[in-house]
Amino acid sequence: MQKEQNIELFNKKLLENLQKVLVKNGFTNTKVFDTAQEAKNYIIDIIGSSKTVGVGGSQTIRMLNLLEELSAKGNKIITHTSEMDKDTRIKTWLQAQQSDFYLASPQAITLNGEIILLDAYGNRVSSCIYGPKKVVFVCGVNKIVKDLEYGFWRARNVAAVINNIRLQRKNPCVVTGKCEDCDSKSRICNVLVVLYKKPDYTDYEIILVNENLGY
Repeated sequence: MQKEQNIELFNKKLLENLQKVLVKNGFTNTKVFDTAQEAKNYIIDIIGSSKTVGVGGSQTIRMLNLLEELSAKGNKIITHTSEMDKDTRIKTWLQAQQSDFYLASPQAITLNGEIILLDAYGNRVSSCIYGPKKVVFVCGVNKIVKDLEYGFWRARNVAAVINNIRLQRKNPCVVTGKCEDCDSKSRICNVLVVLYKKPDYTDYEIILVNENLGY
């Protein structure tokens, strides 16, 4: 038990140091939470009710059960589903890009405050750059990495591989357990974006959580 407490304290310091770096990079609305429940309560509070809330396929957001509670408060959740055809998906993505809030989680954040986003179609990363009135990033301590090189590695060899397994994609990484930089039509590693600093015209809230969340 003592060992776990020591790790928790170490991770808290890691997140607090990262918070300072992110603020320096222009992401002034960056907060650290000890638990996922505290982070969830905060997000529900800032969104309130009667808002439009866009979200991609983030498993971090879904692990928090945010969408159900936000919907119960009268918010409209805008997200694609597996049964949608191409045209319906694109229409939904464009609606999400114009939402009051867009909820997402990066695949990694470096100790220098660089935010890494990897996407299949580009709908999620585009919404994370510009469009929504506010973008809310939720990041568990498991996604904090040393630098861009390791962040890119993590995005492709951890997050993407697990998501391929989740989506039951028949891509090489599902077999080998690592990125093969494949030419598969169903690959999900097509668009890579790095936020080095905060874009001037996009409002961000970054939520750092001292728990493992998502992939």
